[in-house]
Amino acid sequence: MPAGFAQPGVLFAGNSSAPDRAFYRQVFNKLPRDKYTRYVEVGVGSFAAALVAANAGIPPASMETSDVTLYTGIVGTCVSGGDLAALGMTLDGDPVDLPDAPLHEQAAHMLYVHWLARMQAKGEADYWTHLVTDMVEREDVHKQRLADSLASIAERLPGVKFTPKCMWDHIAEAEDDPHAIIIAAPPTYKAGFEKFFDTGGRVDWAEPPYSVFDPDVDMKRLADHMEGKAALLMFLQEERTGVSAHPTPVFAHPLGDTARAYVISNRPEEIFKLTGGPKVALGMSRSYAPSGLPIIPPDYEITKDSRVEVIPVKGTECDYYRDLWMHRLAAAPGSYNLLVAVDGYAAGVIGYGAETMTRPYPGATKYTTHLLMRFAFGAPHHSYRLTRLATMCALRRDTAKTVFTGASEILLAASNGLVTVEYTRHPEAKGLRGLMALESRAKHPDGYKLSYRADWNTDTLHHTLTTFLTREKSWRKSRSKTTA
Repeated sequence: MPAGFAQPGVLFAGNSSAPDRAFYRQVFNKLPRDKYTRYVEVGVGSFAAALVAANAGIPPASMETSDVTLYTGIVGTCVSGGDLAALGMTLDGDPVDLPDAPLHEQAAHMLYVHWLARMQAKGEADYWTHLVTDMVEREDVHKQRLADSLASIAERLPGVKFTPKCMWDHIAEAEDDPHAIIIAAPPTYKAGFEKFFDTGGRVDWAEPPYSVFDPDVDMKRLADHMEGKAALLMFLQEERTGVSAHPTPVFAHPLGDTARAYVISNRPEEIFKLTGGPKVALGMSRSYAPSGLPIIPPDYEITKDSRVEVIPVKGTECDYYRDLWMHRLAAAPGSYNLLVAVDGYAAGVIGYGAETMTRPYPGATKYTTHLLMRFAFGAPHHSYRLTRLATMCALRRDTAKTVFTGASEILLAASNGLVTVEYTRHPEAKGLRGLMALESRAKHPDGYKLSYRADWNTDTLHHTLTTFLTREKSWRKSRSKTTA
């Protein structure tokens, strides 16, 4: 998952990725236990590297960890058996009350409150409103998954120590100890974690004093500072500016076509003795899915000259993107699945079903001449509501033709359009406004069950794109007037 997005109920793992953790595992497995008896990790995130170290045989009781975000403050305090109330967390100025429950469930409640506040601060784009709705409707599910994750980490790291603390202060405490190994995963852009965890001022806590990390300056500062120190240092660096923090990285792997991730050490020769020399992981880019299509960047400019494609994919590949963007693992799979691509980027997914034409379907029993749109969902984007583009593509008969082939062609030929059913807390699904007609609204324990219908259209994909861009321009203009 890209670094700005975390599934509710699944703990965010900071900057470390699978290739990085694999390299750390190799080092930790061969690290002399009699020499390095003190493990120090700054910016510990979700304890991903600490778990790798524990699996390699480093005793958790020898681990000292720290971080400066509330997120990690909650996780670390829980995992180390500390006092969650001492974090002083407030929401809209009021203390966050802890439930009468075990420590890991109290921490899960705090993480949920923090997560929801962050999502609600993102604005009213389709992506965020879908996510907020899902978090509210399935609050118990998300909290339980968080609690299970926290309990699992605590069980695997008995005796680990955690303190909310600035990385520079923690490094200063250990840098002169020849028995210490220091692990760091600093932010990849200035104020990166501050932006990621921003709640728009709604959440506050007893934050420790710290300095904002600026990678363009502080990566080299960290490397220079640890040169010649007694402790062994390894830290992650993403190189996007062409400025390297160290002339001899001990590990590297690509991040797409234009960037690389490195592991830097103050004593690379010592690391090479453990690993056999410099290591490189190829073909491990974080931004590519099984199809090989990169996910559309959230600031990518779509124009009238952009190329839109609909590509039939297997259900597992469609689920890959949907889980990444929709954060709802329990959603029903589609029988007929498509990927929406823009200029070679994965930008949306579509899932059709034929249940409405082959047997009674709850909430849509009268639409026996309409196929089912199980989902149409777009990637997150700063400017465009890509869920609407995916929906507009789904409403084309020619789009459906790419997956309703063979024996299923007769179902498409007999159909007049699409129907979809949504469960929401609101009396209208704003994401479908102007695209599908609301046919029925029924009360539901969690709000409303809404049925929408639309007939097939015969637009080309290029015309669909230009219509989408025109509507998005008008939408952004109307929003700027209301927020001015």
